[in-house]
Amino acid sequence: MPCNSDYMEADERECELTKVVQLLDELDGKGPPDPETYGNGYDKRVYNDWQDGGVKFVVELCNRLQKLETCISDYSLEMQMWWRDHQRADRERIEFELRRKKTKRSRDAALAKLTPYERSLLGL
Repeated sequence: MPCNSDYMEADERECELTKVVQLLDELDGKGPPDPETYGNGYDKRVYNDWQDGGVKFVVELCNRLQKLETCISDYSLEMQMWWRDHQRADRERIEFELRRKKTKRSRDAALAKLTPYERSLLGL
């Protein structure tokens, strides 16, 4: 069976983090991302910080965009799209967490009404 080099290809996380570090470069005044390398997954900074999964890059970009004194439309289309998608994902995550907390409160309230015998019947 011949050798396989698929493991050498950048995965989805590496590609997304490469986009983030290139957008951070844009905020640092290095110009918009190069379309040839944007999100290709091969930025060395992505590999140097693999332990936290690149979370620090996303947090840094999000924080910096929240504090922008200029309009997001002053930046590249890639930046605008990333920011739009990131804000949407944040809203969806917050809504999900709120629904989960509400469901837990409702469940806890319903369970509180049960007698010990009813709880034992349910295996609780």
